[in-house]
Amino acid sequence: MGSTDYSFDGLDEWEQALSKAIANEYPAEFEQMVLDVAAQLRNRVREHTPVKTGTLRREWYVGDIIKKGDEYYIEVYNNTEYVEHVEHGHRTPGGKNFVKGKHMMEVSMAELNQVLPAYLRTWLNDFLNTHEI
Repeated sequence: MGSTDYSFDGLDEWEQALSKAIANEYPAEFEQMVLDVAAQLRNRVREHTPVKTGTLRREWYVGDIIKKGDEYYIEVYNNTEYVEHVEHGHRTPGGKNFVKGKHMMEVSMAELNQVLPAYLRTWLNDFLNTHEI
């Protein structure tokens, strides 16, 4: 399944600058936070994934963190052959009917977008309370 880009939207400029400083000064702790956010997304998408045999739901994974310049990338993915059909919908054999997609990744990303700013602010506050910056 294609990757979805995410930036820490919902944070003001100061918080964005602070998160970059933390990423540079404390990369292991910052990377753990990124992994935690990716795991939250994986868990949400699993909850929204329909179950017939359980294979599709079980096959959601969090990839490795990749750092390019000042940006971190991490992929939440599913390599099951039919994941795109379930996400976006598909035509039935013969092409007469269309099965609507479940949009489990899309819905999960929207949910995460709602709670992520508060989560990141709490993380930043906790970080500042336990480190001297």
